[in-house]
Amino acid sequence: MKNKAIITAICIIQVIFSGCRTSVLSGNLNIKPFAMPEDKVSKILEDYNFDFSDIKFWDTETGSHIPCGNYDPSSNILNLNVKWKAAVLYFNDFDASNYRYIRFDYEPNPSAPEKNLEFRLQCIYSDNSKENILCERKRTRLFFRLNGKKKKSIKQILIWCITDNPVSYKINKLCFTQNKIIPPPVIDSGMSAFNDSLSAIELVKNMKLGWNLGNTFDAHSFHWEEEYYKCGLESEFHWCDVETTRELIDFPYDSGYKTIRIPVTWFNHIIDDKYTIDPDWMMRVKSVVDMAINKGYYVILNEHHSVHGTHETRMQENGNYEKRRMPYPLTYADGYIVSSNKQDQKESKAFLKAIWTQIATAFNNGYDEHLIFETMNEPRNTRDYHPEIKAQKNHEWQPGLKLAYYKSDGTIGGYWCDNRKCPECLKEYNVLNEYNQVCLDAIRATGGNNSKRFVMIPGLCTGSQSVLPETEDEEGGIFSPGLFKMPQDSASDKLILTIHKYPGFDEDHIEFKNHQQEEISCTLSLLNDYYVKKGIPVVIGETGANKLPDSLEERKKWISFLCSTARKYGMSVIWWDCGSKEDSMAEIDRINKKFYEPDFVQLMIDRMSAD
Repeated sequence: MKNKAIITAICIIQVIFSGCRTSVLSGNLNIKPFAMPEDKVSKILEDYNFDFSDIKFWDTETGSHIPCGNYDPSSNILNLNVKWKAAVLYFNDFDASNYRYIRFDYEPNPSAPEKNLEFRLQCIYSDNSKENILCERKRTRLFFRLNGKKKKSIKQILIWCITDNPVSYKINKLCFTQNKIIPPPVIDSGMSAFNDSLSAIELVKNMKLGWNLGNTFDAHSFHWEEEYYKCGLESEFHWCDVETTRELIDFPYDSGYKTIRIPVTWFNHIIDDKYTIDPDWMMRVKSVVDMAINKGYYVILNEHHSVHGTHETRMQENGNYEKRRMPYPLTYADGYIVSSNKQDQKESKAFLKAIWTQIATAFNNGYDEHLIFETMNEPRNTRDYHPEIKAQKNHEWQPGLKLAYYKSDGTIGGYWCDNRKCPECLKEYNVLNEYNQVCLDAIRATGGNNSKRFVMIPGLCTGSQSVLPETEDEEGGIFSPGLFKMPQDSASDKLILTIHKYPGFDEDHIEFKNHQQEEISCTLSLLNDYYVKKGIPVVIGETGANKLPDSLEERKKWISFLCSTARKYGMSVIWWDCGSKEDSMAEIDRINKKFYEPDFVQLMIDRMSAD
């Protein structure tokens, strides 16, 4: 799901400082700064450390001569106190031509953790052009690449932000430097015994009810930020501005949840031309996985939004927003796409193999059967069209399928679309089969516990109909070309099928009707016959419904029926919890560490715990 909570204050910053982009390549999404060679320098120089004794502060109000903050040289603590605030270091047209970066080492003020908020580092060149970089609250060191054409003459360096809340950090180092320090890759060094005798069927029965840590590590598009790969660790807070803590992880488990799915987007955290995932990002994800594992959860770790596009927007120069789709054909570090285009496939396979090799290397022998990998989330052709045949509608979410709509009496009133004869859609089934095989092979190749780890496999869109055997049920409105295949596995009995199942209430959002019960019954029964009975269990990795306009009573009817039916077939159900907005799908109030609807949550727990 893409229920986003965009931080208003940062949007305001971008509008005001719309010309202050870090990259000199603003607007060219096909060339990433991290894939460019470093500037040449004529001689080797030591770091040039900035003199903080000369630091100045903006006025709290124009002309007030009252500084907006202070700096304590004995503790290296910098405080910025009012809404519009900046600490400024002035340079007399400093020549930084033999340096490549500004290095900035910082950490939260240990005595004021509530002031650990994002801020910005800005470089102003002598022609008054400005470039800035986000200083993320979960990072302690960053490198800001200087503009190679302008670094001969630098005017000012600013530490600044615009927020109603005060900001406070300890400044450990700020300097011009020649070389960027890259953290080493994350390699799992733990040792944990893996219960190889446990079957996939038994594992999924134990998983019972779960929740998604949604809109957190999966966030990647920020409306105003065209260069998505610059948001780094701060992306954790862009769709739901609540930190994931041990307390947040613990209380749902203590209430009865047994599984947590941690959606993670990786394409926006590539830092070089070798598909290297930012080690700091990997470590942050690892820290949350460890919290959940230590608590006792089954943890699903996936690749979430690296297929992306239709729900993203970017701001144009005129201030309007426009859709931004994945480039055609796909370019480096833009993720993957399920497409019949050969260049798309080559880039997608290279990306998927690279990221899963790194993820599996970072999560291996230190994790037992409680850690489960999921190859992809809702894999599809996000362009929603096929350039080769000019097909323009409803092909993204209904690939090779037929979609019915219902009248108020519950009978089929017609069909939204019929893509069953689309040749490009049908080709995409085999493309996805190949992608799943690439991901699984990369995981198994890392050896150790990953040679036998449980892995969840999705069909196109992670839909329930796209993974069914060939089906033409006109009366029930269920259709499938039957082209999906589970990958070949070197391990025995370790694959799990995953689907998503949202309610599909009618447009009036009033009643959970008989035809919806029949569709759930029929679909889950087919999945049971075709997969569960053959030793491949099913996890409903996402389900959920908005509190408005869907009534509580109708949502209770729906979730009770879905959970009871799923439990009958030994399936696990994972609720899509999308953050802290009370009127959304969220049942977990992440701020206050309680449930919005305790009775609704207890109903799910009871249905999924039944024998």
